[in-house]
Amino acid sequence: MGIFRRKRTEPEEPLGPTPFIAEVLRRIGEHYGGFDTVSPLPPEQGGPGMEVAIHIAGNPDPSRHEFMHGTGIMRVARVFADHTEVYDGDELIARFDDLTSADVFGERL
Repeated sequence: MGIFRRKRTEPEEPLGPTPFIAEVLRRIGEHYGGFDTVSPLPPEQGGPGMEVAIHIAGNPDPSRHEFMHGTGIMRVARVFADHTEVYDGDELIARFDDLTSADVFGERL
């Protein structure tokens, strides 16, 4: 009898990047590192807008715990209603006038 037998579960496949993140990474020549976050951009950093933290592919820092998502190597996109700025730390590495906050979550309906 298999009343108490559990089904074997496969690990979930990691989700890929959203179209917005994939496009930012394509333009800056990086590959997705498996994790990203979106949060409001505070007024002292130029808000209103969004801050998208994107982990890029690479060898993670050996001091990172295995349970932590992403590589720890990040690029930050500050997304506004009329443009997107991409940073490596404090250095601005790209500005895209054709990617806006409307693109983060898809086309406006």
